[in-house]
Amino acid sequence: MIYTDMKSNFMKTIFGVFAVLLVISSCKRDDIMVKSTDGTAPALTASANTLVLSSDNAASEAVAFNFNKASYGYSAAVLYTLQLDKEGNNFAAPKEYTIDASANTQKLTVGDLNNSLALMGYAAGRASGLEARIKSELRAGVGTLYSNVLKLTVTTYSVIIAYPSLYVPGAYQGWTPATAAKVASVADNGKYEGYVDFTAATDFNFKYTADTEWKLQYGWASSSNTGTTAEGTFAAGASGNLFVPSAGYYLLKADTKANTWNATKTTFGVVGDATPNGWDKDTNMTYDPATKQWKVTVNLTAGKIKFRANGAWVIQYGNKKTNPTNFLEFEGADIPVTVAGNYTIILDLSNPGNYMYSLNKN
Repeated sequence: MIYTDMKSNFMKTIFGVFAVLLVISSCKRDDIMVKSTDGTAPALTASANTLVLSSDNAASEAVAFNFNKASYGYSAAVLYTLQLDKEGNNFAAPKEYTIDASANTQKLTVGDLNNSLALMGYAAGRASGLEARIKSELRAGVGTLYSNVLKLTVTTYSVIIAYPSLYVPGAYQGWTPATAAKVASVADNGKYEGYVDFTAATDFNFKYTADTEWKLQYGWASSSNTGTTAEGTFAAGASGNLFVPSAGYYLLKADTKANTWNATKTTFGVVGDATPNGWDKDTNMTYDPATKQWKVTVNLTAGKIKFRANGAWVIQYGNKKTNPTNFLEFEGADIPVTVAGNYTIILDLSNPGNYMYSLNKN
């Protein structure tokens, strides 16, 4: 009786172990089949390798990327993605285009490609290296194969980029989000900034809203202010209004992750060794509400200039390092003046994230 029970238990154990091994073996086989990167990767070609883009033909085709399909040794549904990245970046942060499963080409218009490269930090008017490849996958991250890498040379043009933004409706413009000024998040990180003209306002209340229908709005939660600044916190859906302390031209900031906001009243001037007052004192500019621009006409010598607010270096702008063709960035590079003469200088801060200037020799 005891021997029989021992034998029975032993056989049950053997069968149990065998069943477990079968399951493990089956899982391993499935895993090998799914995760295998064995196969033939796509081969990629392009209709052109040197591209000079122009806004005059933004709707025209810039380039067509053609490829043959990957082969995994069996019939499978394959996902294809075109990847673009800066030369030498090893596709660390590529711009990706999902390709229709039935297609073996991806065409890009001049405008689409130019916008993508602008967001990637390509400098306008400068020939720069671009790399392209095709990624094939059985599903995301599984069975990944990469094509050969194509090297292209692309020259882009200046473009106004539509960054993620919030509307700033208020009493100054009739509380209409669709026609309100905006603040933008250049890094798309929930931190927004932009300039708003309250120079003609008598009611200084405003709000932030993510859309034109007031579906998501940010209202007052707390605040403190001086004669030229205001700051505090806001809350989504709150009924109270935010405000600036007095009439003027304001730099507005909003952080939708920290739920904070602030406003700084500004006037602008030009400073630098090319100006009559050098680096120590501003040549003041005048704001024109009709054009939404700051202007000054002044005699300049060969040298360098920058723009700054309120006669201090807290808010200052210079040439955008990655795109120096008349675009500005905070604490940017000195702006060169190569020829002495009488100039009309224009500073345009009306398009958040796309601050611009011009030096017009009279």
